[in-house]
Amino acid sequence: MDYLQDWLEKREPEISPTTYRSYKNMADHHMQAVFSDNPIREITFWFIEDYFGYLLNSGLSSTTAQHHDALLKSVFHEAHRRGIIQEDPMEYVKKPKREQAKVSYYSLEEAQRLIAEVKGTKLELPVTLSLAYGFRRSEVLGLHWEDIDFADNRISVRHALVEGVDEGKRILVEKDSMKVAASRRILPLFEPITTMLKEEWERKKALKPTFVCTDKNGQGMKPDVLTHDFKKFLADHGLRHIRYQDLRHSCASLLIAVHVPLIQVQHWLGHSTMLTTANMYAHLDTSLVDECGKGIKKI
Repeated sequence: MDYLQDWLEKREPEISPTTYRSYKNMADHHMQAVFSDNPIREITFWFIEDYFGYLLNSGLSSTTAQHHDALLKSVFHEAHRRGIIQEDPMEYVKKPKREQAKVSYYSLEEAQRLIAEVKGTKLELPVTLSLAYGFRRSEVLGLHWEDIDFADNRISVRHALVEGVDEGKRILVEKDSMKVAASRRILPLFEPITTMLKEEWERKKALKPTFVCTDKNGQGMKPDVLTHDFKKFLADHGLRHIRYQDLRHSCASLLIAVHVPLIQVQHWLGHSTMLTTANMYAHLDTSLVDECGKGIKKI
């Protein structure tokens, strides 16, 4: 499908480097293999649905399939708008269903043990910060020292560090703009977080690091390495397995367990709406449901 490559070339100046690399990777490693040299005019909706089946059978997640769906929608919509095709087949395609995220989290006792075990290791900073603030992996790795304000006891979330693909090679990509505006937030520093950060700065300041979470040479940590090391750390220390992302869920569950208002949990985690927070975490504490019921009876 030559039109896809033409579309990518024209859009490259308009989209972020990360998005372009993602689109290019989808086009070169999956779409080209299936759509091959078929002209865009000959691609039907059932052909595209078969393509989604190919993705899922290849072991890719439904979330990844949805990313492919979004790219194909943009491509075919533009082709239809320009009159290259008379009908947009994506209007009839069944969108891949997103699998419900499996949320796991640590109890207070498990979280306390994790913090104790991780102290003094290379994982202390990212794990402790993600558990305390509910940082996403990209947020904790993208945290700059300039984002730490010891004078006013504030920590700002303004950057993200992710992995991208460039010409088949995995690279680190820093993003100075967050995908969701609500993700940019300012949170308070508190003990023992403040002391932990000051001690890390004293250890690393001679290396003049940009990022807070770095390797021994002061270079930013790679996301996949952090995920791998975290998984291995849990196994080596006899801790229950959770994903790195579940540190964020653990933070939310601990806040909800002490009855922090949901709107405050929303801002703490950087969700765009409170509905997102409610849908993901309202089930964590059934006592909250009981309280809602008591409140309704009083109305």
